[in-house]
Amino acid sequence: MKDLLCDISAFRYWRLPPQVRALCPPLPRPEEDRQRYDLARNPTAAVVLGFPLYTLVRTRNKRTCPASIRQRLFLGELPRESVLETEHGFLITSPLLTAFIMSRHLTDLQLLLVLAEMCGLFAVCALPVALEAELTRAIDSGAISTTFGWVRCPSEDGTASDLWRRDALVLGRDLDRFCSDVCGMRYGNRLMAVSQLVPLGAASPFEVEAYLLLALPRSLGGEGFCGIELNVEVTLSTSARAIMGKSRVYIDLLLSSPDGRRQVAIECQGKASHGRAGDGLRDADRMTALQAMGYDVLLLTHRQISDEDRFRAVVKAVCRMLDAEYRDKSSDEQRAETLLRSELFVDWTKLGVIDGKMTVRRKTARSWTAAVLSE
Repeated sequence: MKDLLCDISAFRYWRLPPQVRALCPPLPRPEEDRQRYDLARNPTAAVVLGFPLYTLVRTRNKRTCPASIRQRLFLGELPRESVLETEHGFLITSPLLTAFIMSRHLTDLQLLLVLAEMCGLFAVCALPVALEAELTRAIDSGAISTTFGWVRCPSEDGTASDLWRRDALVLGRDLDRFCSDVCGMRYGNRLMAVSQLVPLGAASPFEVEAYLLLALPRSLGGEGFCGIELNVEVTLSTSARAIMGKSRVYIDLLLSSPDGRRQVAIECQGKASHGRAGDGLRDADRMTALQAMGYDVLLLTHRQISDEDRFRAVVKAVCRMLDAEYRDKSSDEQRAETLLRSELFVDWTKLGVIDGKMTVRRKTARSWTAAVLSE
């Protein structure tokens, strides 16, 4: 019987680019490695996925405690299409079942970030030094192809980064269907409540962070802007096309006034965190082309969203562009924003990592409740 990887082990696997997976040897079969000695020396387990491996068991009497493995018990019927086969000698939980199992030890905001990456157009994957070198050798020698559908984004100095572009692992309709399947289970209502806030189609962690700060209700620490769209395709007019030299562009975040008459195009600037080197609204031609089509254009840096005073100035500028009135936050809303910011700006390479030091009381205090999210 093959191991069924779940939780953080499965999440790490889903973050692995296909060109990296192609370098990974299969895991030894459990029946041929009962003491798990071969597993301990296996580079896929030891270097890529990391110990302990988390596996899913369906009955209590199947639980064992080898040093290299931790087990998650899942009683009841599994959701549809939630267990998948890999080419590496093990089964794996689907992205959504992976997130559902991870929700047991994540705060609501951490779960939201995990879902945002799964529903986004990016993955964050920090490769160990040895694996990075092996990948470089394999690509340079032509041993593996680079056309796997995942493209590595450049860092600020032009070198390879931890950010990869890919198609979304989870579509919005898949998320809705899965939530319907698990709504009667423990943690199911919580997942459904968090899923209502997930930004679909974000292209980077920066976009996720900016979106949440702008779009979340003020009761949860955001600014409460409605109708924000991510990565909106814009077909340029004839005059704008002459300026830009292209027929279409994509706007990172598009905010519209309630009556739809005013629109603000926001571009998240920062090659290291956003991965859009040379292709942002900071380009003068791009800005001029969009302004020629009637868009107000705003450039947003990570420094601006991470600093409360700078971000407040940005929000007031957006309100002026949308012809909307800015309202100062109440003391409760300010506390909610402080709580949001305390968890939002994280090291995305370590997202979802189980923190054994976090007490249940602390996790509860730092979580939103499903009741609040459902309001």
